[in-house]
Amino acid sequence: MSLSDPIMRLLVYFATHFIGDFAFQSTWMVSEKGKSWEVLIYHVLVWSAPFVLLLLIPELQPYITPEGLLVNSLSHIVIDALKARYNVIKTIWQDQLCHLGVITILWAINWL
Repeated sequence: MSLSDPIMRLLVYFATHFIGDFAFQSTWMVSEKGKSWEVLIYHVLVWSAPFVLLLLIPELQPYITPEGLLVNSLSHIVIDALKARYNVIKTIWQDQLCHLGVITILWAINWL
């Protein structure tokens, strides 16, 4: 399968999300992002780095839009704030389902 295959791209975006949200997120970010907007935004900047790096893959360049990257990052701030700061989202599973839902919508409308 190649990256021009839509399902393969979606799987790459999911993997990229998990890398940014788990591998690149420190314990400090986890404990402080609910208390500080600054830390939350820092977390999202670090989380978004793997998505920006996808632009280095020529096969993905036609599919990743600036709007998609922006909406993906802004939604990540909102979702994480609803979980870590306001406790509206109660579990990690709900949190991750929201993130993957946004990615799926952006993929479906060809913004990712």
